[in-house]
Amino acid sequence: MVKEIVIAVALGILNTALVTLSIIGNAGGTSFGMAIQTLIFWILSLVPLFVSGLGFGVRSAAISVLTSTVVAGLAIGMPFAVAYAMIAGLPVILLVRQALLWRESDGIRYWYPADYLLMWWAGICIALTLMAMGLLSFDDALRQGLIDGFDQMLTQVEEMQGVAPQISGAEFVLLMPQYLGPMWGLFILLSGCLAQGLLVRFKKNIRPTPELTKMGLPVWLALAFIAATVLSVVLDAAFPLLGAIEITLVTLFFIQGMAVVHVVSHRWSARPFILGAIYVATVMMVWMVLIIAILGLLETWVGFRRRFAVSPRQEED
Repeated sequence: MVKEIVIAVALGILNTALVTLSIIGNAGGTSFGMAIQTLIFWILSLVPLFVSGLGFGVRSAAISVLTSTVVAGLAIGMPFAVAYAMIAGLPVILLVRQALLWRESDGIRYWYPADYLLMWWAGICIALTLMAMGLLSFDDALRQGLIDGFDQMLTQVEEMQGVAPQISGAEFVLLMPQYLGPMWGLFILLSGCLAQGLLVRFKKNIRPTPELTKMGLPVWLALAFIAATVLSVVLDAAFPLLGAIEITLVTLFFIQGMAVVHVVSHRWSARPFILGAIYVATVMMVWMVLIIAILGLLETWVGFRRRFAVSPRQEED
């Protein structure tokens, strides 16, 4: 008990240290290298919280989040600490709680399914978007400061490139929430995967890693995806919440599409090379992500994995 508390506190302190490093790195300049460094530290900062929860339980995760909040309040400032606890600590605790749910039948333990976990994650992305929208709506000083900053940045871009920007600072700030929620949600998802992989590597994981190849998103979610896409085309205007829903659902069905690719590719002779090429293509070309997301959407009705099922001996995580 005491050992677990000590570990949880240490992981909470490590979380704050990584957050502080990301802030220091961001203050050191605005170069591309600094931006990448800051991004890496932001993602890594969440890993200790997930390690605490997925390795030692929900109570341990809560202790780590509380420790991180207190230390960040002393080192950085209480407003930042509380905000970070809301956008990082609470989502981690919620996802850990759901991930560690299980039921037993005939002596077999069934863990909370991957598709349900991803739907909770999608809800978190939407909640983060609503928080960002609320903050920008009620804090006039913050909103105006962001508008002025982006207007200045866009003016500098115009002077350097000689091309007038197609968007104003006010329009940019209006669209920010629809990207901030899903983007931060993606950081949370990546951090959870890294933490689980680390725990599995050292055999400290409480639950086995969810098998994404067996996930199956419900039909109503596919219909919601189609409805959101049609609505955005018909309205032809900027609605941050609708945009965030679209981005989040594209991510979900992209993951399901990749699950289809992994299952179907068992029959391919050059499977490792082709999978590697697909992953590289998705990083470099947005349209590839959309194609795989459409594949995941079609999977809901067509059932490619069922049609191209292989023997259990050929399956892999």
